[in-house]
Amino acid sequence: MKPKPTKSDLQDFLRLVKWNCRLASAGGAYHYSLCGLLLRLRQLYKWEHGLKPWQEPDPDAVLAWVAEQESVWDSLEDAPWQPLTFNGETFAPQEVEEVNQRLLPLGLAYGAGLSRGLQPTFFLGELAEIRNQEELTILILGPELARDLDGTPALTQGSLIYARQEALAFYLWDHLADPVAQNNDFLKIALSGYRLSLKGLLRDPGSHEPRFQEFLAGELEAAIHHEIGEAREPSLRQALPAVIAAFPQTRTERWARGLKDALADMNEWGRLSYLIETRNLPSLALMMAWRPGLYPLLMPELDEVCRRVASQGDWPALEETRLAILARLRRTAQGLTALMASRDPAADPATLKEIEQQFLAPLGL
Repeated sequence: MKPKPTKSDLQDFLRLVKWNCRLASAGGAYHYSLCGLLLRLRQLYKWEHGLKPWQEPDPDAVLAWVAEQESVWDSLEDAPWQPLTFNGETFAPQEVEEVNQRLLPLGLAYGAGLSRGLQPTFFLGELAEIRNQEELTILILGPELARDLDGTPALTQGSLIYARQEALAFYLWDHLADPVAQNNDFLKIALSGYRLSLKGLLRDPGSHEPRFQEFLAGELEAAIHHEIGEAREPSLRQALPAVIAAFPQTRTERWARGLKDALADMNEWGRLSYLIETRNLPSLALMMAWRPGLYPLLMPELDEVCRRVASQGDWPALEETRLAILARLRRTAQGLTALMASRDPAADPATLKEIEQQFLAPLGL
């Protein structure tokens, strides 16, 4: 019988995870726009220094810290990923299932996956809750002990779903504090459902923290159901990896990823089905307030019917619209799958041109 891990075992393991997190940050930084990179650096600084999402650090301290991070990243060029050793065993950084078999009984959860530009991402946190839903395992993380620049609030890896409370809190606050996103009718509806006003929350977040935590809990459930929809959606399993491999960092990849997310939200297991079933107007309104840029092109009819739900409670009309959108999106996915399967090599410029003409041009892209 293997002895229980010691405090030293855990410290050594954490050190290795942190090393890989720094390496992931170094490699992933250049896949973001300048604005996106600065936002993630700010989040990472706050997390590293134990600040709440609304606590603003001293600008000079942040600038010095950023310069330090850049110096560290430069020093890591060509550095190798570190295998993870724990209690006398060694694992590759991507061996999530094997590592978690050792960590979950200790109240910890380890995550590894691919983020923007197919760059690795890693994190380690305290396990707040574990759920089993048929073939899926959902790990809900509380305070995190290690993370990288990515900070994605929810992540699907095969049959495993991660939901990260701290990362989602930063995501929600940054969107709420963004002046561009504030004058939005759907956002007002969403916050009203949580008994929050944007002005009051931004003016005095500390006194509104209990309601912000309710907001966080509600939107964590919505995020989890998006990931359930993504994990179970079959229609892009062959085509999406082929598009990402053939046309990385292109508008075609962005469109394919947008199609994947729309399918995850619209299918019978996903976020919108969950919101309709639970009559969850606040989360529906937030989905519409912060919908990604391609959603209005992929699902133009959603805006009008969601306004009808907000004003008249017409949930049956929304369900009818969801089914119509889902059928259309799956036809698109089927067409993309057939096209990618028929081309060898798929990365041929003619394939890209055909995708653009057949799928992107009708959307005005």
